[in-house]
Amino acid sequence: GLMQGWRHGDGKAKRYMRSLGISWLVGSTPPGPKVYSCITLVVVIAVTLTQRSGLNSVDLLSIPIPMLPLTGKKELAKTKMHILYQDWRGTSLESIDRWTFSHKWHGSLDLGEIEMKKVVAPELSIVGSEEYGDKKSLSELKEHLIKHFKVTLEGSWEQNQASVLLDQLQALCSPTSKSDQSAFQICDIQHDTHWKLSDNLLSDDISLVGSDVSLARRALDFAAPRSAKVDGDSGVVRSHRLQFALMKFVTNWGHKEKVVNQILQRKFGSQLDVDVGYIDLTSVTTYEDRERFQAFKAPELLFMMESWSLLPQHLHKVDGLKYVVRRQQGLNHPYYGPTTAVSWPTNMQNSYQEYMDYSFNNDGYTSRHLFIHEKTHFFWGRLWNDQMKKDWEAAGSWKEKGNDSWMTDQTIPFASDYGASNNPDEDIAECMAAYVLHPMLLQVRAPVKEEFIRKQIMRNTRYLENPIFTFKIENEEPYRRYPPSVNNIDIRVEGDPNDDKTVEMKMLVDVGHGWHSPIHAEVTVSGPNGGSKTLTLYPDAVEEESGGSITMRTTEVFSKYCENGFWSASQIKMVDKIGSERWIKVDEYSWRLYLNNAMGTTWAPRYLSQTLKLTKTLEKDDESGSHYPVVTATIRFQQTGAPLDEKSPVWMRLASKPSAQGGGMTGSEWDGSGTSSYSYPLYQAGTCVQDQNSWDGVCTVSWKLSPYSAAGQYYVSMIQLRDVASNTRNQFFTQQKPGWTCCGRVGNTPNDEFPVLMELQQCAQGTELSVDNICVVQDLSPPSLAPESIKIQVEPAESSHHNGASVVKIQFKAKDDKSGVGTVAYRLMDPQGFSHQGYMTHENEYGPVFHGDPTAWKEYTLTVELAKGSPPGKWQLESLDIHDKAGNRKHHQFIELLQFEASH
Repeated sequence: GLMQGWRHGDGKAKRYMRSLGISWLVGSTPPGPKVYSCITLVVVIAVTLTQRSGLNSVDLLSIPIPMLPLTGKKELAKTKMHILYQDWRGTSLESIDRWTFSHKWHGSLDLGEIEMKKVVAPELSIVGSEEYGDKKSLSELKEHLIKHFKVTLEGSWEQNQASVLLDQLQALCSPTSKSDQSAFQICDIQHDTHWKLSDNLLSDDISLVGSDVSLARRALDFAAPRSAKVDGDSGVVRSHRLQFALMKFVTNWGHKEKVVNQILQRKFGSQLDVDVGYIDLTSVTTYEDRERFQAFKAPELLFMMESWSLLPQHLHKVDGLKYVVRRQQGLNHPYYGPTTAVSWPTNMQNSYQEYMDYSFNNDGYTSRHLFIHEKTHFFWGRLWNDQMKKDWEAAGSWKEKGNDSWMTDQTIPFASDYGASNNPDEDIAECMAAYVLHPMLLQVRAPVKEEFIRKQIMRNTRYLENPIFTFKIENEEPYRRYPPSVNNIDIRVEGDPNDDKTVEMKMLVDVGHGWHSPIHAEVTVSGPNGGSKTLTLYPDAVEEESGGSITMRTTEVFSKYCENGFWSASQIKMVDKIGSERWIKVDEYSWRLYLNNAMGTTWAPRYLSQTLKLTKTLEKDDESGSHYPVVTATIRFQQTGAPLDEKSPVWMRLASKPSAQGGGMTGSEWDGSGTSSYSYPLYQAGTCVQDQNSWDGVCTVSWKLSPYSAAGQYYVSMIQLRDVASNTRNQFFTQQKPGWTCCGRVGNTPNDEFPVLMELQQCAQGTELSVDNICVVQDLSPPSLAPESIKIQVEPAESSHHNGASVVKIQFKAKDDKSGVGTVAYRLMDPQGFSHQGYMTHENEYGPVFHGDPTAWKEYTLTVELAKGSPPGKWQLESLDIHDKAGNRKHHQFIELLQFEASH
């Protein structure tokens, strides 16, 4: 290990070997395998003498020292050591020799929650009319709306509707006592608008064409508080649906950042403008300048305002949450890699939240979930006292194990696997988001936690679902058992120290009587210092209705270059056919996986500086005859440890920014949100070829772009290289100022490079895309959906039995203005609060070119097959996220959340 460090330029290894007086051991070439034992003996003697002489040898602890086994099977006879031990988890037997490692565990876990709690959705009964504070006449209200908001009401408006509209506009735009600005200035109201109520379904509940505004009448149904009862409790119920529509209007669907900023400051005490500067803001966290950050995209700002507005009034503002920032598109977090968002609530003068692409490029639910999740970290760090935290830890049976490590023996009552696998802070953040956005989920999975949040945090505020589109599933024998737990684990590793390892893993699970069985189990294992691999186990074929135990298994190959030592697992996730999950923490079972790898390494391949090149070419779509641009990136790399991964050695992100001047980009353009408010960088894997007789080589990645992609400067924002041992190294590209050398540099991440720009110009009018004129006709708007066209049909998959197995067909019409409809994602909500996510298959799902007329309304059919045992009752269409070929996307939400506040 010391010699490897020496040859790779490890300063600690050099200093330590010099201090021992054994630097003479290392020549210009690596020693042969037969001298390893002599060298090891010399090192051991030197270390021993050093320690006995009282010298400081702490540096040795920070140098990775892998096993140095002898090579050649004849040099050492096989020896086996059997370790048999028993504890509260069960019994384990372990054997290890030069070529094999075996770990077997048999236990008897207390499952805790075995059967899913049957919960009926609460019934809402309205017992009174709307409660309005403003008793002005309709004519007075109209005059006030014209005078202060330039809003003219046309058509049939009632007094209560005009009153609640005025109240909501005042809440967003009226000046405070400390402000000398008018509502016109605060909300940047520049033109007169004419408002009509519509009985149709509108995508955003509001539309603006010129100066004409259409507002969905149903958005007013619960806009004002109404006296109601839920489960015998009296209180008031309201909705934020009208408020969300008006937020879109006054901010121009999120594009007026100054208006958004003033709403955030007034309602939540937060702001987008980092007036202290990014270096000061991040001085005690990641220490970065503004070149690593950019403006939020317009829809992202709407998700932020909507999500925080859903919380009760007393949770709108929290001490310390002053700044909300967004990282540059296409970049990982410097500390936490491909995470979604990070909160820094404590131990600093300027606390803040930061969000990445991963917060927004999945679907709309994920974005709303994250804004509530991250705000909860500030409640935990700045608002809630120690006693409340201890009470929450007790509710989840959390126990601290030291070094900020937590364990729990609970396996079911969590909102997600992320909450189950971390700590009480992450657990409550996930549960808070679920409590608001998926109200039934905690009532079914974690009733104790649901009650805790309702009484201790929400002050008896509850959330009810008011869906637009529903369908019924018949099931006379619903399956309510949670997935089984693990009774036995059998891990076997085979392979010489210098060979790849075959890892066979088996689990025995007891599914009990009945047809139901787990569909798969997931275990993510991590090396001692880096690298990870997810193992997915599938059940052996079993006869349905047979009951009893089944075996789940997988066989994986671990490279001989994977890090030597024990690979750990944090939890096992069991998933059944209907989407139920059980999370089993490592403390509940025995897990040991040892890799005896003489060639194990943690050295990741590296990008060779200043070798990135971009080119653009043209390709033809055979079916349509249309041409489309192709951007290709090439880089030089160097293998420093293991060979590059064969399947996915490299991937890159292609981003773009608008550019008013050819060949460059201004600082304000770099700080902006990108070429389109509705699209994100493109992720693409590539191939790598090593030079002959060299550690260096070339990697190539290509992107097939829509001919309607955004015009602007294209650049690679990030490169990741990966070897066969799962070691990775990233390279970021930002507009760093000369001389800036820190910028969040951690681990093996090098300093940023200036981006290599390649321009795609807007095609001039009358010109066509050609080899000599590679240009685009840019599409910057998302596809359109006709909500009124949505129809849902349900057919039993097995006509002779009402067992939940069903085929759900959802029909809808959509179109696009230029590039055409591409990816369509959906969510269905079952009666137990679980959200089922997936993607629709259709003829234009893939490829850069739409076949047909993209501007014509086209009927699509989304088909979803529900498994046997699916929960009976009323299911809901939760959302559709529709993308076009240019990458623009639009989130459509079909469940209105009602907020019920109990009067006691």
